[in-house]
Amino acid sequence: MTSACDAVWINYTDNCELMLTCEQYRGRGRDDVTPAGCVPNENAGAVDDGCGVFVSSSGADRNPGTKGLPVKTLREGLALAGGVSGRRRVYLCAGTFEEAVEVTEGVTIYGGLDCASGWGWVGEQRKTVLTAGVGEIPLVVRGGGGGESKVRVEDVHVKARGIGRDEQVMFAGVSSIAALAEEASVELARCELEAGDAAAGEAGAAYSVSAPRSLDGKRGGPACSGEIVVPGGSVKNDCGTPDDPSDDSSSGLGGVGAADSGYPGFEGSPGAKLNGGKGEGAEVCAEGTAGDDGTEGGPGTGATGLGEISARGFTGAAGSDGTKGGTAQGGGGGGGSKGGAGEGKCMDEASAGGASGGSGGAGGCGGAGGRGGSAGGSSIALISLNATLSFEQVTLKTGRGGAGGKGGAGQEGGDGGAGGPGGEAPVGAVSLHDGCAGGPGGKGGAGGRGGGGLGGHAIGIAYKGAAPPVQGGTIALGEAGPGGAGANAEGEGAAGVKAEVQAF
Repeated sequence: MTSACDAVWINYTDNCELMLTCEQYRGRGRDDVTPAGCVPNENAGAVDDGCGVFVSSSGADRNPGTKGLPVKTLREGLALAGGVSGRRRVYLCAGTFEEAVEVTEGVTIYGGLDCASGWGWVGEQRKTVLTAGVGEIPLVVRGGGGGESKVRVEDVHVKARGIGRDEQVMFAGVSSIAALAEEASVELARCELEAGDAAAGEAGAAYSVSAPRSLDGKRGGPACSGEIVVPGGSVKNDCGTPDDPSDDSSSGLGGVGAADSGYPGFEGSPGAKLNGGKGEGAEVCAEGTAGDDGTEGGPGTGATGLGEISARGFTGAAGSDGTKGGTAQGGGGGGGSKGGAGEGKCMDEASAGGASGGSGGAGGCGGAGGRGGSAGGSSIALISLNATLSFEQVTLKTGRGGAGGKGGAGQEGGDGGAGGPGGEAPVGAVSLHDGCAGGPGGKGGAGGRGGGGLGGHAIGIAYKGAAPPVQGGTIALGEAGPGGAGANAEGEGAAGVKAEVQAF
Protein backbone atom coordinates (compact mmCIF):
# COMPACT_ATOMS: atom_id res chain seq x y z
CA MET A 1 0.00 0.00 0.00
CA THR A 2 1.48 3.32 -1.03
CA SER A 3 1.54 5.94 1.71
CA ALA A 4 0.46 9.52 1.18
CA CYS A 5 4.08 10.58 1.61
CA ASP A 6 5.28 8.14 -1.01
CA ALA A 7 2.52 9.29 -3.33
CA VAL A 8 3.97 12.80 -3.31
CA TRP A 9 7.29 11.42 -4.44
CA ILE A 10 5.90 8.94 -6.90
CA ASN A 11 3.58 11.39 -8.61
CA TYR A 12 5.83 14.45 -8.20
CA THR A 13 3.14 16.80 -6.93
CA ASP A 14 3.99 20.07 -5.22
CA ASN A 15 1.90 19.55 -2.09
CA CYS A 16 4.14 21.51 0.27
CA GLU A 17 1.83 21.08 3.27
CA LEU A 18 1.91 17.32 2.89
CA MET A 19 5.66 17.40 2.34
CA LEU A 20 6.17 19.13 5.68
CA THR A 21 4.30 16.32 7.46
CA CYS A 22 6.45 13.65 5.86
CA GLU A 23 9.27 13.49 8.38
CA GLN A 24 11.46 11.23 6.28
CA TYR A 25 11.55 13.70 3.38
CA ARG A 26 11.73 17.01 5.26
CA GLY A 27 14.66 19.19 4.19
CA ARG A 28 15.62 16.99 1.23
CA GLY A 29 15.43 17.66 -2.47
CA ARG A 30 13.29 15.23 -4.45
CA ASP A 31 16.25 13.70 -6.31
CA ASP A 32 18.00 12.64 -3.08
CA VAL A 33 15.64 9.89 -1.90
CA THR A 34 13.83 6.98 -3.50
CA PRO A 35 10.53 6.35 -1.70
CA ALA A 36 10.40 2.97 0.01
CA GLY A 37 7.39 2.12 -2.12
CA CYS A 38 9.58 2.33 -5.21
CA VAL A 39 12.32 -0.05 -4.00
CA PRO A 40 11.47 -3.57 -5.22
CA ASN A 41 13.32 -5.60 -2.58
CA GLU A 42 11.65 -3.61 0.21
CA ASN A 43 8.11 -4.44 -0.95
CA ALA A 44 6.15 -7.65 -0.75
CA GLY A 45 4.31 -6.74 -3.93
CA ALA A 46 5.10 -4.82 -7.08
CA VAL A 47 6.01 -1.14 -7.17
CA ASP A 48 3.56 1.35 -8.70
CA ASP A 49 3.59 2.47 -12.30
CA GLY A 50 4.51 6.00 -11.29
CA CYS A 51 7.84 4.90 -9.79
CA GLY A 52 9.67 4.88 -13.12
CA VAL A 53 10.05 3.23 -16.50
CA PHE A 54 9.45 -0.50 -16.98
CA VAL A 55 11.41 -2.64 -19.44
CA SER A 56 10.65 -6.13 -20.73
CA SER A 57 12.14 -8.00 -23.68
CA SER A 58 8.55 -8.72 -24.75
CA GLY A 59 7.69 -5.00 -24.82
CA ALA A 60 8.01 -2.44 -27.59
CA ASP A 61 10.07 0.74 -27.64
CA ARG A 62 7.07 2.73 -28.87
CA ASN A 63 5.29 1.96 -25.58
CA PRO A 64 5.07 4.47 -22.69
CA GLY A 65 7.09 2.27 -20.32
CA THR A 66 4.39 1.23 -17.85
CA LYS A 67 4.04 -2.24 -16.38
CA GLY A 68 1.23 -2.99 -18.79
CA LEU A 69 3.02 -1.43 -21.77
CA PRO A 70 6.76 -1.73 -21.10
CA VAL A 71 9.49 -0.70 -23.49
CA LYS A 72 11.66 -3.42 -25.00
CA THR A 73 15.23 -2.19 -24.46
CA LEU A 74 17.15 -0.80 -21.54
CA ARG A 75 18.50 1.86 -23.87
CA GLU A 76 14.99 3.18 -24.48
CA GLY A 77 14.14 2.86 -20.79
CA LEU A 78 17.12 5.03 -19.88
CA ALA A 79 16.14 7.60 -22.52
CA LEU A 80 12.63 7.85 -21.07
CA ALA A 81 13.90 7.99 -17.51
CA GLY A 82 16.30 10.79 -18.34
CA GLY A 83 13.71 12.74 -20.28
CA VAL A 84 11.03 12.93 -17.57
CA SER A 85 11.86 15.22 -14.66
CA GLY A 86 12.39 13.25 -11.47
CA ARG A 87 11.39 9.92 -13.01
CA ARG A 88 14.90 8.53 -12.84
CA ARG A 89 14.23 4.88 -12.10
CA VAL A 90 14.26 1.98 -14.53
CA TYR A 91 12.77 -1.45 -13.72
CA LEU A 92 13.94 -4.56 -15.58
CA CYS A 93 12.51 -8.04 -15.96
CA ALA A 94 14.67 -10.90 -14.70
CA GLY A 95 15.49 -11.91 -18.27
CA THR A 96 18.38 -11.31 -20.65
CA PHE A 97 18.99 -8.04 -22.48
CA GLU A 98 21.65 -8.16 -25.18
CA GLU A 99 22.67 -4.56 -25.69
CA ALA A 100 25.57 -2.32 -24.77
CA VAL A 101 24.22 0.67 -22.85
CA GLU A 102 25.77 3.96 -21.80
CA VAL A 103 24.35 5.76 -18.78
CA THR A 104 24.97 9.50 -18.62
CA GLU A 105 22.16 10.57 -16.27
CA GLY A 106 21.85 9.98 -12.54
CA VAL A 107 19.45 7.04 -12.54
CA THR A 108 18.70 3.92 -10.52
CA ILE A 109 18.35 0.60 -12.35
CA TYR A 110 16.44 -2.16 -10.62
CA GLY A 111 16.73 -5.69 -11.98
CA GLY A 112 15.40 -9.03 -10.83
CA LEU A 113 11.67 -8.43 -11.40
CA ASP A 114 9.21 -11.17 -12.35
CA CYS A 115 7.32 -9.36 -15.07
CA ALA A 116 5.34 -12.50 -15.94
CA SER A 117 3.73 -12.47 -12.50
CA GLY A 118 3.01 -8.89 -11.59
CA TRP A 119 6.52 -7.39 -11.57
CA GLY A 120 7.37 -8.56 -8.06
CA TRP A 121 10.99 -8.79 -6.90
CA VAL A 122 12.74 -12.15 -7.38
CA GLY A 123 16.28 -10.82 -7.35
CA GLU A 124 17.54 -13.30 -4.79
CA GLN A 125 16.72 -16.18 -7.15
CA ARG A 126 17.00 -14.58 -10.60
CA LYS A 127 18.97 -11.57 -11.75
CA THR A 128 18.52 -9.50 -14.85
CA VAL A 129 21.32 -10.37 -17.28
CA LEU A 130 22.85 -7.57 -19.35
CA THR A 131 25.21 -8.73 -22.06
CA ALA A 132 26.44 -7.50 -25.44
CA GLY A 133 28.40 -8.51 -28.53
CA VAL A 134 32.02 -9.63 -28.65
CA GLY A 135 34.34 -6.76 -27.72
CA GLU A 136 31.53 -4.54 -26.43
CA ILE A 137 31.30 -3.33 -22.83
CA PRO A 138 27.70 -4.05 -21.73
CA LEU A 139 27.49 -1.30 -19.09
CA VAL A 140 29.24 2.08 -19.34
CA VAL A 141 28.56 4.92 -16.89
CA ARG A 142 29.89 8.36 -17.75
CA GLY A 143 29.58 11.41 -15.54
CA GLY A 144 30.67 15.01 -15.62
CA GLY A 145 33.45 14.64 -13.05
CA GLY A 146 33.42 15.12 -9.31
CA GLY A 147 30.82 12.42 -8.78
CA GLU A 148 28.02 14.60 -10.14
CA SER A 149 26.32 11.74 -11.97
CA LYS A 150 25.19 9.19 -9.39
CA VAL A 151 24.02 5.84 -10.69
CA ARG A 152 22.73 2.91 -8.64
CA VAL A 153 22.27 -0.60 -10.01
CA GLU A 154 20.58 -3.44 -8.14
CA ASP A 155 20.16 -7.13 -8.95
CA VAL A 156 21.80 -7.09 -12.38
CA HIS A 157 24.30 -9.62 -13.72
CA VAL A 158 26.47 -7.72 -16.21
CA LYS A 159 28.15 -10.32 -18.36
CA ALA A 160 30.70 -9.49 -21.05
CA ARG A 161 30.98 -11.99 -23.89
CA GLY A 162 34.02 -14.21 -23.84
CA ILE A 163 35.87 -15.17 -26.99
CA GLY A 164 35.55 -18.87 -27.70
CA ARG A 165 38.26 -21.13 -29.02
CA ASP A 166 36.83 -21.05 -32.55
CA GLU A 167 36.65 -17.23 -32.50
CA GLN A 168 40.24 -16.54 -31.45
CA VAL A 169 41.56 -15.77 -34.93
CA MET A 170 38.59 -13.64 -35.97
CA PHE A 171 38.73 -11.54 -32.79
CA ALA A 172 42.49 -11.58 -32.13
CA GLY A 173 43.51 -9.35 -29.23
CA VAL A 174 39.93 -8.48 -28.21
CA SER A 175 39.26 -7.93 -24.50
CA SER A 176 36.26 -8.92 -22.42
CA ILE A 177 35.23 -6.08 -20.07
CA ALA A 178 31.98 -6.16 -18.12
CA ALA A 179 31.61 -2.54 -16.97
CA LEU A 180 33.31 0.85 -17.14
CA ALA A 181 32.73 3.88 -14.91
CA GLU A 182 34.19 7.25 -15.89
CA GLU A 183 34.05 10.26 -13.55
CA ALA A 184 30.81 9.12 -12.00
CA SER A 185 29.55 7.88 -8.66
CA VAL A 186 28.32 4.29 -9.00
CA GLU A 187 26.59 2.17 -6.35
CA LEU A 188 26.16 -1.55 -7.00
CA ALA A 189 23.95 -3.77 -4.86
CA ARG A 190 23.56 -7.54 -5.24
CA CYS A 191 25.14 -7.38 -8.68
CA GLU A 192 27.63 -9.54 -10.53
CA LEU A 193 30.16 -8.12 -12.99
CA GLU A 194 31.55 -10.96 -15.06
CA ALA A 195 34.14 -10.79 -17.82
CA GLY A 196 34.75 -13.75 -20.11
CA ASP A 197 37.90 -15.18 -21.65
CA ALA A 198 39.84 -12.70 -23.76
CA ALA A 199 41.37 -13.47 -27.14
CA ALA A 200 45.02 -14.19 -27.83
CA GLY A 201 47.00 -11.53 -29.65
CA GLU A 202 47.76 -11.80 -33.32
CA ALA A 203 51.13 -13.10 -34.42
CA GLY A 204 53.30 -10.71 -36.37
CA ALA A 205 52.10 -10.91 -39.96
CA ALA A 206 54.28 -12.97 -42.28
CA TYR A 207 55.79 -11.54 -45.45
CA SER A 208 54.43 -13.17 -48.58
CA VAL A 209 57.49 -12.45 -50.75
CA SER A 210 61.19 -11.91 -50.21
CA ALA A 211 62.98 -8.66 -50.96
CA PRO A 212 63.34 -7.99 -54.73
CA ARG A 213 66.05 -9.77 -56.72
CA SER A 214 69.01 -7.64 -57.75
CA LEU A 215 70.30 -6.60 -61.16
CA ASP A 216 72.54 -8.87 -63.20
CA GLY A 217 76.01 -7.74 -64.18
CA LYS A 218 76.84 -6.44 -67.65
CA ARG A 219 78.73 -8.20 -70.44
CA GLY A 220 82.35 -7.28 -71.10
CA GLY A 221 83.46 -5.76 -74.39
CA PRO A 222 84.72 -7.96 -77.28
CA ALA A 223 88.37 -8.30 -78.12
CA CYS A 224 89.77 -6.31 -81.06
CA SER A 225 87.17 -3.57 -80.60
CA GLY A 226 89.59 -0.88 -79.46
CA GLU A 227 93.05 -0.15 -78.19
CA ILE A 228 91.61 -0.45 -74.69
CA VAL A 229 88.43 -2.49 -74.33
CA VAL A 230 86.18 -1.03 -71.64
CA PRO A 231 84.54 -3.59 -69.33
CA GLY A 232 80.91 -4.05 -68.49
CA GLY A 233 79.69 -1.25 -66.23
CA SER A 234 78.94 -1.69 -62.55
CA VAL A 235 75.30 -2.18 -61.52
CA LYS A 236 73.81 -0.81 -58.30
CA ASN A 237 70.93 -1.85 -56.11
CA ASP A 238 69.75 1.15 -54.07
CA CYS A 239 67.31 -1.06 -52.09
CA GLY A 240 64.44 1.34 -52.64
CA THR A 241 66.14 4.31 -50.95
CA PRO A 242 67.93 6.24 -53.72
CA ASP A 243 68.72 9.17 -51.43
CA ASP A 244 70.38 6.96 -48.82
CA PRO A 245 73.61 5.36 -50.09
CA SER A 246 74.22 3.52 -46.82
CA ASP A 247 72.27 0.46 -47.95
CA ASP A 248 73.39 0.40 -51.59
CA SER A 249 75.06 -2.64 -53.12
CA SER A 250 77.30 -2.15 -56.15
CA SER A 251 78.97 -4.77 -58.28
CA GLY A 252 82.63 -4.74 -59.19
CA LEU A 253 83.67 -3.56 -62.66
CA GLY A 254 85.16 -6.10 -64.99
CA GLY A 255 88.86 -5.88 -65.83
CA VAL A 256 90.03 -3.87 -68.85
CA GLY A 257 91.35 -5.70 -71.90
CA ALA A 258 94.60 -4.30 -73.39
CA ALA A 259 96.96 -5.55 -76.09
CA ASP A 260 99.70 -6.72 -73.76
CA SER A 261 97.71 -7.63 -70.64
CA GLY A 262 94.33 -8.22 -69.15
CA TYR A 263 93.57 -6.23 -65.99
CA PRO A 264 91.90 -7.59 -62.85
CA GLY A 265 88.27 -7.04 -62.02
CA PHE A 266 87.21 -4.84 -59.09
CA GLU A 267 85.61 -5.80 -55.79
CA GLY A 268 81.93 -5.37 -55.10
CA SER A 269 80.61 -3.30 -52.19
CA PRO A 270 79.74 -3.12 -49.37
CA GLY A 271 82.28 -5.34 -47.65
CA ALA A 272 85.97 -6.01 -47.69
CA LYS A 273 86.05 -9.33 -49.52
CA LEU A 274 88.53 -9.25 -52.42
CA ASN A 275 86.33 -10.89 -54.99
CA GLY A 276 87.54 -9.39 -58.25
CA GLY A 277 88.97 -11.90 -60.76
CA LYS A 278 92.61 -11.60 -61.84
CA GLY A 279 93.43 -10.41 -65.33
CA GLU A 280 95.28 -12.43 -67.94
CA GLY A 281 99.04 -12.30 -67.73
CA ALA A 282 101.14 -15.42 -67.63
CA GLU A 283 97.91 -17.28 -66.97
CA VAL A 284 94.41 -16.81 -68.28
CA CYS A 285 92.01 -14.50 -66.49
CA ALA A 286 89.81 -15.59 -63.57
CA GLU A 287 86.13 -15.05 -62.96
CA GLY A 288 84.94 -12.74 -60.24
CA THR A 289 83.62 -14.50 -57.17
CA ALA A 290 80.35 -14.11 -55.29
CA GLY A 291 79.76 -11.29 -52.88
CA ASP A 292 79.29 -11.97 -49.20
CA ASP A 293 75.73 -12.47 -48.00
CA GLY A 294 74.14 -9.78 -45.86
CA THR A 295 73.91 -10.24 -42.10
CA GLU A 296 70.64 -11.20 -40.44
CA GLY A 297 68.73 -8.38 -38.80
CA GLY A 298 68.45 -8.08 -35.04
CA PRO A 299 65.41 -9.41 -33.17
CA GLY A 300 62.70 -7.12 -31.83
CA THR A 301 62.16 -6.74 -28.10
CA GLY A 302 59.14 -8.14 -26.32
CA ALA A 303 56.38 -5.87 -25.06
CA THR A 304 56.50 -4.77 -21.43
CA GLY A 305 54.42 -2.66 -19.08
CA LEU A 306 50.70 -2.73 -18.31
CA GLY A 307 49.20 -1.17 -21.41
CA GLU A 308 46.52 1.52 -21.10
CA ILE A 309 42.96 1.78 -19.85
CA SER A 310 40.76 4.55 -21.22
CA ALA A 311 37.16 5.41 -22.00
CA ARG A 312 37.40 2.91 -24.89
CA GLY A 313 38.54 0.04 -22.66
CA PHE A 314 41.96 -1.61 -22.65
CA THR A 315 44.87 -1.31 -25.09
CA GLY A 316 47.89 -3.57 -24.70
CA ALA A 317 51.41 -3.19 -26.05
CA ALA A 318 52.75 -4.95 -29.12
CA GLY A 319 56.27 -6.30 -29.45
CA SER A 320 58.69 -4.22 -31.46
CA ASP A 321 59.60 -5.11 -35.03
CA GLY A 322 62.89 -6.79 -35.80
CA THR A 323 65.54 -4.77 -37.59
CA LYS A 324 66.23 -4.94 -41.31
CA GLY A 325 68.69 -7.46 -42.64
CA GLY A 326 72.04 -6.28 -44.02
CA THR A 327 72.69 -5.53 -47.67
CA ALA A 328 74.82 -8.12 -49.45
CA GLN A 329 78.07 -7.42 -51.22
CA GLY A 330 78.05 -7.09 -54.96
CA GLY A 331 79.81 -9.74 -57.04
CA GLY A 332 83.38 -9.12 -58.12
CA GLY A 333 84.18 -8.15 -61.70
CA GLY A 334 85.71 -10.75 -64.00
CA GLY A 335 89.29 -10.34 -65.13
CA GLY A 336 90.13 -9.01 -68.59
CA SER A 337 92.10 -10.85 -71.26
CA LYS A 338 95.07 -9.64 -73.26
CA GLY A 339 94.90 -9.04 -76.97
CA GLY A 340 97.54 -8.25 -79.57
CA ALA A 341 97.80 -8.12 -83.34
CA GLY A 342 99.01 -10.86 -85.65
CA GLU A 343 98.16 -14.35 -86.73
CA GLY A 344 95.34 -15.77 -84.66
CA LYS A 345 94.89 -12.41 -82.97
CA CYS A 346 93.52 -9.00 -83.85
CA MET A 347 94.08 -7.76 -87.35
CA ASP A 348 94.78 -4.10 -86.51
CA GLU A 349 97.27 -2.92 -83.86
CA ALA A 350 95.15 0.24 -83.29
CA SER A 351 92.33 -1.93 -82.02
CA ALA A 352 94.18 -4.86 -80.53
CA GLY A 353 92.77 -4.72 -77.01
CA GLY A 354 91.77 -7.98 -75.35
CA ALA A 355 88.25 -8.91 -74.28
CA SER A 356 87.24 -7.16 -71.05
CA GLY A 357 85.64 -8.85 -68.04
CA GLY A 358 81.96 -8.81 -67.18
CA SER A 359 80.82 -6.88 -64.14
CA GLY A 360 79.49 -8.65 -61.09
CA GLY A 361 75.82 -8.83 -60.12
CA ALA A 362 74.53 -6.42 -57.50
CA GLY A 363 74.03 -7.76 -54.00
CA GLY A 364 70.57 -8.42 -52.57
CA CYS A 365 68.83 -6.05 -50.21
CA GLY A 366 68.18 -7.03 -46.63
CA GLY A 367 64.71 -8.22 -45.74
CA ALA A 368 62.43 -6.08 -43.59
CA GLY A 369 62.28 -6.81 -39.89
CA GLY A 370 59.68 -9.24 -38.63
CA ARG A 371 56.55 -7.63 -37.28
CA GLY A 372 55.91 -7.62 -33.56
CA GLY A 373 53.13 -9.71 -32.11
CA SER A 374 50.08 -7.84 -30.80
CA ALA A 375 48.92 -7.86 -27.20
CA GLY A 376 46.54 -10.43 -25.87
CA GLY A 377 43.14 -9.15 -24.81
CA SER A 378 42.43 -8.65 -21.12
CA SER A 379 39.59 -9.98 -18.98
CA ILE A 380 38.51 -7.15 -16.66
CA ALA A 381 35.38 -7.05 -14.53
CA LEU A 382 35.35 -3.27 -14.01
CA ILE A 383 37.36 -0.30 -15.25
CA SER A 384 37.23 2.79 -13.02
CA LEU A 385 38.40 6.10 -14.47
CA ASN A 386 38.36 8.64 -11.65
CA ALA A 387 35.07 7.15 -10.48
CA THR A 388 33.62 6.75 -6.99
CA LEU A 389 32.49 3.19 -6.32
CA SER A 390 30.38 1.52 -3.67
CA PHE A 391 29.65 -2.21 -3.37
CA GLU A 392 26.97 -4.13 -1.49
CA GLN A 393 27.06 -7.90 -1.98
CA VAL A 394 28.79 -7.59 -5.35
CA THR A 395 30.78 -10.30 -7.14
CA LEU A 396 33.45 -9.36 -9.66
CA LYS A 397 34.65 -12.23 -11.81
CA THR A 398 37.09 -12.55 -14.69
CA GLY A 399 37.99 -15.17 -17.26
CA ARG A 400 41.44 -15.77 -18.73
CA GLY A 401 43.66 -13.13 -20.26
CA GLY A 402 44.70 -13.83 -23.85
CA ALA A 403 48.22 -14.91 -24.73
CA GLY A 404 50.41 -12.32 -26.41
CA GLY A 405 50.95 -12.81 -30.13
CA LYS A 406 54.29 -14.29 -31.15
CA GLY A 407 56.75 -12.22 -33.10
CA GLY A 408 56.69 -12.73 -36.85
CA ALA A 409 59.60 -14.01 -38.93
CA GLY A 410 61.64 -11.42 -40.80
CA GLN A 411 61.37 -11.01 -44.53
CA GLU A 412 63.77 -13.12 -46.54
CA GLY A 413 66.59 -11.13 -48.12
CA GLY A 414 66.72 -10.52 -51.84
CA ASP A 415 68.77 -12.73 -54.15
CA GLY A 416 71.87 -11.29 -55.72
CA GLY A 417 72.08 -10.71 -59.42
CA ALA A 418 74.02 -13.00 -61.74
CA GLY A 419 77.47 -11.94 -62.92
CA GLY A 420 77.79 -10.57 -66.42
CA PRO A 421 79.60 -12.71 -69.03
CA GLY A 422 83.05 -11.71 -70.25
CA GLY A 423 83.60 -10.23 -73.69
CA GLU A 424 84.29 -12.65 -76.51
CA ALA A 425 87.22 -13.08 -78.84
CA PRO A 426 86.41 -12.82 -82.58
CA VAL A 427 85.88 -15.96 -84.60
CA GLY A 428 89.22 -17.04 -85.99
CA ALA A 429 91.28 -15.26 -83.27
CA VAL A 430 92.32 -18.62 -81.93
CA SER A 431 95.17 -17.22 -79.87
CA LEU A 432 92.93 -14.91 -77.87
CA HIS A 433 90.75 -15.76 -74.89
CA ASP A 434 87.35 -14.56 -73.90
CA GLY A 435 87.13 -12.14 -70.99
CA CYS A 436 86.07 -13.65 -67.66
CA ALA A 437 82.60 -13.43 -66.15
CA GLY A 438 81.73 -11.40 -63.11
CA GLY A 439 80.65 -13.09 -59.90
CA PRO A 440 77.08 -13.16 -58.55
CA GLY A 441 75.94 -10.76 -55.87
CA GLY A 442 75.41 -12.10 -52.35
CA LYS A 443 71.99 -12.76 -50.84
CA GLY A 444 70.55 -10.05 -48.62
CA GLY A 445 70.24 -10.85 -44.93
CA ALA A 446 66.87 -11.88 -43.55
CA GLY A 447 65.10 -9.42 -41.28
CA GLY A 448 65.20 -10.13 -37.56
CA ARG A 449 62.21 -11.78 -35.89
CA GLY A 450 59.67 -9.50 -34.25
CA GLY A 451 59.17 -9.33 -30.48
CA GLY A 452 56.28 -11.00 -28.69
CA GLY A 453 53.18 -9.10 -27.61
CA LEU A 454 52.10 -8.43 -24.03
CA GLY A 455 50.05 -11.12 -22.34
CA GLY A 456 46.49 -10.17 -21.41
CA HIS A 457 45.51 -9.38 -17.84
CA ALA A 458 42.95 -10.92 -15.51
CA ILE A 459 41.92 -8.02 -13.26
CA GLY A 460 38.93 -7.50 -11.00
CA ILE A 461 39.10 -3.69 -10.93
CA ALA A 462 41.50 -1.75 -13.15
CA TYR A 463 41.59 1.90 -12.17
CA LYS A 464 42.96 5.40 -12.62
CA GLY A 465 42.56 7.96 -9.87
CA ALA A 466 41.70 7.10 -6.29
CA ALA A 467 41.98 3.45 -5.32
CA PRO A 468 38.50 1.87 -5.27
CA PRO A 469 37.17 0.20 -2.11
CA VAL A 470 36.86 -3.57 -2.00
CA GLN A 471 34.49 -3.71 0.95
CA GLY A 472 31.23 -5.35 -0.01
CA GLY A 473 32.82 -7.02 -3.03
CA THR A 474 34.07 -10.54 -3.73
CA ILE A 475 36.60 -10.99 -6.52
CA ALA A 476 37.29 -14.24 -8.41
CA LEU A 477 40.07 -14.26 -10.99
CA GLY A 478 41.02 -16.36 -13.97
CA GLU A 479 44.62 -16.73 -15.15
CA ALA A 480 46.62 -14.03 -16.90
CA GLY A 481 47.87 -14.70 -20.43
CA PRO A 482 51.53 -15.53 -21.19
CA GLY A 483 53.62 -13.17 -23.28
CA GLY A 484 54.18 -13.86 -26.95
CA ALA A 485 57.30 -15.73 -28.06
CA GLY A 486 60.22 -13.92 -29.66
CA ALA A 487 63.67 -14.85 -30.92
CA ASN A 488 65.22 -14.93 -27.44
CA ALA A 489 64.50 -14.07 -23.82
CA GLU A 490 64.59 -10.34 -24.55
CA GLY A 491 62.20 -10.87 -27.42
CA GLU A 492 59.52 -12.57 -25.32
CA GLY A 493 56.59 -10.40 -24.32
CA ALA A 494 55.82 -9.92 -20.63
CA ALA A 495 53.07 -12.03 -19.11
CA GLY A 496 49.83 -10.34 -18.15
CA VAL A 497 48.94 -9.35 -14.59
CA LYS A 498 46.58 -11.29 -12.35
CA ALA A 499 45.27 -8.91 -9.69
CA GLU A 500 42.13 -8.15 -7.76
CA VAL A 501 42.79 -4.41 -8.01
CA GLN A 502 45.37 -2.84 -10.34
CA ALA A 503 46.35 0.81 -10.81
CA PHE A 504 47.22 2.12 -14.28
